[in-house]
Amino acid sequence: MGQPEMSEDCIQMYFKVKGPVTQFLGRAHLCRAQLCAPTSSDNLEEFENCVTQYMKAINFAKGEPRYYFLVYNASVLYWHMVRPFLKPGCHQYVIPSLSQIVSVLNQTEEEDKEWRAELMLELLECYLQAGKKEEAAKFCLTAAPFIKANVPHKYQQIYSVMVRHELMDELHLKMEKKTSISLSVSFHINSLKAKLDKNELPEDVSSILKRAYRQIGLCNIQLFVFPMSRFSLTLKCEDITSDCLSDLKKMDSKVSGLVTVAPWALPTMAHCAMICGSPGEPGLGQVVGHWGGTWSLCSLPWLCAGAQVGCCPAVPHLPAMSG
Repeated sequence: MGQPEMSEDCIQMYFKVKGPVTQFLGRAHLCRAQLCAPTSSDNLEEFENCVTQYMKAINFAKGEPRYYFLVYNASVLYWHMVRPFLKPGCHQYVIPSLSQIVSVLNQTEEEDKEWRAELMLELLECYLQAGKKEEAAKFCLTAAPFIKANVPHKYQQIYSVMVRHELMDELHLKMEKKTSISLSVSFHINSLKAKLDKNELPEDVSSILKRAYRQIGLCNIQLFVFPMSRFSLTLKCEDITSDCLSDLKKMDSKVSGLVTVAPWALPTMAHCAMICGSPGEPGLGQVVGHWGGTWSLCSLPWLCAGAQVGCCPAVPHLPAMSG
């Protein structure tokens, strides 16, 4: 109803009266947490105060199975609050509370395993962004098996991270890649990225990338064509970049000129097309991107040739691609 002052008065009245310990105590903590939500992602004091309220609700609910639903509710509200703080320099402040929430969701055996997996992946990213590689590696020992067993379609995501940041024994990772073509492709790409990070690229990098590219055709090409095109461009393997664009055009023709792609792929596609001499080439078709809303229809040649008046007036700001 948009009356935060009245809500605050009601919450204060509730806590002044020592009522029975029921689910409403947990709900009251959740209400207070939402009322004291940070007004800015730069205000760490407000952030810590808000987190304290969420943790009070979670610690109350985790002790009674009939209140476990409050743990889930709190985790969702918490995540909505904490997302603005997932920025450079702030990940270390998120780790203590997020790790507790992941632990409690495991303890209460929350049935929404995909949600648990999502928070695990986010926590892993926080560890890495905060420079806590040892903690990340230790966390993977439990998170990776859980995701593999319960949310298999997300396993490639954590596998790629483990390869890229060398979070698990290389022999184990090599054994894992033999179980799936998509894991094999991920292994080749991310192991090269790891070597690039250390400036230790092998001399046969081009042949390794070509081998990975050949395997793409045997699995989900849409899953790999954009990261492959971006990475091959970084390594100046323009022949592979060109092949990726050719694959894009084939995908284009199969769906009547429309390809639905992640928005972070658009700048890569434009860059690839410019490098490989494709701007304005018929058949590249049109691209529809989506990020938190409806994207305007725009053509790849437009992306390559630059903005034209009236061509695509409503394309929003493109978020940076990670990894």
